[in-house]
Amino acid sequence: MIETILTDYINFIRDFEALLKNKYKQDINPCSFSRTFFERKGTINEIEYWFHGAGCTAQKNGVIYAYDIEINEIQFSQWGFSEFIRTHPDYQKLNYTPDYIEYQLYQLINREILSWLVIEGIEGTSFGCVFMEYRVIQEPLCVHKII
Repeated sequence: MIETILTDYINFIRDFEALLKNKYKQDINPCSFSRTFFERKGTINEIEYWFHGAGCTAQKNGVIYAYDIEINEIQFSQWGFSEFIRTHPDYQKLNYTPDYIEYQLYQLINREILSWLVIEGIEGTSFGCVFMEYRVIQEPLCVHKII
């Protein structure tokens, strides 16, 4: 079920980005041009959004979608994904614990759908760091719709 939930999460993010790209006639990730073409906080198609740092939080009908993006790669924390589940009317009924969600996301790492976010070469150190943050490395095949 977590894979289905992740697919829903990813599809919303990609559809939301497509809305912004279409509206502002851009073919790059909206995080890259949000300062130039539109306000970092606003509403489009009943989706409230605010861009922050390398990411965005969007909310539609009370459902929260929090993510980061690097170039075109979706990254998210367990907390952000858990917020999506907690606020989604269908998924909140599942009563997943944080430990269960973490275990299921780890299973998706084993299946090479996700990977850990690794930051290498932190200034002043000779090593990298692995955060409890996930990178989407295999996106579901889907037809994006304008939401």
